[in-house]
Amino acid sequence: MKHIGFCLSAFLFGQLASGQDVLKPLVVTGQREVESAGNVVVEEIAAERVSELMGYVPGLSVIASDSAGYGDRISVRGTSNTLFFGGAGVAVVVDDVPYGDVFGYSTEFFDLDSFTLHRGPQGSRFARNGAGGLIEMKTSGPTDTPEYRFSSEYGSYGLLHNRFRASSPINEKLSYTFQSYYKERNGYIDNVNPAVGGFNDTREQFGALGSLYYNPSADLEVRFRAMYERTRDGSQRLSALPGVPSAFGPGIDFLRAQDPFRVASDFKGVTEIDRYQLSLHFDQDLGWANLKSITSYQNWQLGPSLVDLDLSPAAASTSSIGQEQELWSQEFRLESDASESVRWTAGLAYLWKDNEGVANRFFGTSAFTFANQFTNFSVEEESAALFGNVQWDANESLTFEVGGRLEYVETSLSRSKSDLGNTPGFPALYPATTGESEGWYISPSLGLNYALNSETNLFARTSASFKPQGFTAFSDNPTTANYDEERAWETELGVRYQTPAKTLGLEVRSYYKQIDDYQVNRSVPFTTDFIIVNADRVEALGVEGELYWKPTDNITVQATAGLSQIEFDDHAGFDGNEVPFLPAFTAGLGLRYDFEGGFFVQTGLRSVGATYYDEANSRNFKQGSYEVWDAQIGYEAESWNAVVFARNLFDEDYYTFMNKQISAGTPGDPQIFGVRVGLEF
Repeated sequence: MKHIGFCLSAFLFGQLASGQDVLKPLVVTGQREVESAGNVVVEEIAAERVSELMGYVPGLSVIASDSAGYGDRISVRGTSNTLFFGGAGVAVVVDDVPYGDVFGYSTEFFDLDSFTLHRGPQGSRFARNGAGGLIEMKTSGPTDTPEYRFSSEYGSYGLLHNRFRASSPINEKLSYTFQSYYKERNGYIDNVNPAVGGFNDTREQFGALGSLYYNPSADLEVRFRAMYERTRDGSQRLSALPGVPSAFGPGIDFLRAQDPFRVASDFKGVTEIDRYQLSLHFDQDLGWANLKSITSYQNWQLGPSLVDLDLSPAAASTSSIGQEQELWSQEFRLESDASESVRWTAGLAYLWKDNEGVANRFFGTSAFTFANQFTNFSVEEESAALFGNVQWDANESLTFEVGGRLEYVETSLSRSKSDLGNTPGFPALYPATTGESEGWYISPSLGLNYALNSETNLFARTSASFKPQGFTAFSDNPTTANYDEERAWETELGVRYQTPAKTLGLEVRSYYKQIDDYQVNRSVPFTTDFIIVNADRVEALGVEGELYWKPTDNITVQATAGLSQIEFDDHAGFDGNEVPFLPAFTAGLGLRYDFEGGFFVQTGLRSVGATYYDEANSRNFKQGSYEVWDAQIGYEAESWNAVVFARNLFDEDYYTFMNKQISAGTPGDPQIFGVRVGLEF
């Protein structure tokens, strides 16, 4: 398959300080299906999580609730996931292994060879359905000789971040790779309740990834891969929104701290997550095609997630959630030779996932009565898909692409609820809810690429996508527990220019998307229900641009910008409103200068436009536009490096998430300074 990857590289400078320069460079591209060769390599990427790409990758939106992925929203061009239940709008595939729901995505980046954002529907090219787009990551493979790399970072708030990587052949047929990270820091939020005190949101994370490679012959590779991540955090980073009345009444509002980085909670809270992944890969060269088989099992466990919802010394409302997701997947894929004039991919994918949990909600109903509700649920999904894609070089200038996906999805819900409280009128036992749904889905795609000359290409793509129907377990009413499928049609036009020496690259894209039955989360007034409804129609229109310029060997300039208008076109009571959780504008600008002898300076500025956090576009739940400036200065030698860094140099205050139901938000990272050293041997 031929690619023109234009680097989404301004975010290289945006999170300058957070990576380890001695680790493997990261390749970031904006691939599409009908382009010619020439990926631009982005070296020394420093982002550690997908959420840190916010503002640097046009079209991508990441709303982070700071609970190790639980409750996050990832969107591309308006297509997103809903919270807790419902399919992913943006799929993630790492080393050909598909992930399940967004809350189960990997917390941190491992050492990567490449990170690719595929914009637009990707159902015809991957085993995992990517309705709005797909993030593809590949980790580093084995080396011909033993290699070992280590880096350590220390900074503000007691930040400690260590990384290690090893790779080596074992004998002529066996080799291995292994990498791990350990990261901890004190909290950003101070609990000022004297009865509790101290940091409220401490963080501790550990991850390890290992692969064993077996090459019995030149045309066969077998790989066994295992990954484990462990999170032992304090409370979710939530604080009261200053000036916004508490959802629990003026009495509670008076008790809450009115500062983004202070709370007065009666307990600290906790978030504990374990995830592991096992996969077996076969890669066989058949001569006329390449056959791949990927079998994987994944387990994600949350237990518990304990949050003080009222954020006050009073025991007014508490949430505790324990949850587990199991996922099995199997993919068979045939791929033709990438150098042929007709290139094709065909595959069969199977996926099964089971999402089980218990949610406990405690809240006072008066001075002497309370509710103590427990919801037990199981949501199971099973799907099978046929997918394929063909590219044809009609001549030296023109390439056509056609693809499609046929998928069958079956979903079931089993739910029960009880109340151990003493409030009159609250039933001790609620009626059990069960449900089943099934559906067939087709998503075609068509595209072309035309080379005006050796430096300039025009491209276009139109494609359909779907998110299946399903169930939410947080509804007492069986009639609101289910939601319909979401369907979209997207058309993209663009132009790309790149000099032969790749010292200058420019790409501009525009797109239009219509989404029918858009899936939206909503709270039901006077209940504790949190459901998914379907907005009849959403329209999305946007322009994206990216620039890479290297005027000399010492200077690198990179910039990106994205402008979008994503609105409810037909949604009762909200016509014309902006769709929540989606910024209208993002941009990034970065500069790097390399001095003779190994010293360098690097700086970057990212901007995120205004974002609403509810359907009504309320002023109380709107984050205005903000800018974050990062910088670093360092020295790079052949086998070691050292860096002094600063993040959020202006100490900008902003929120990465707002929760209307409890009038609280997640403040962004404060100003941080630190040092980092790396070794390679």
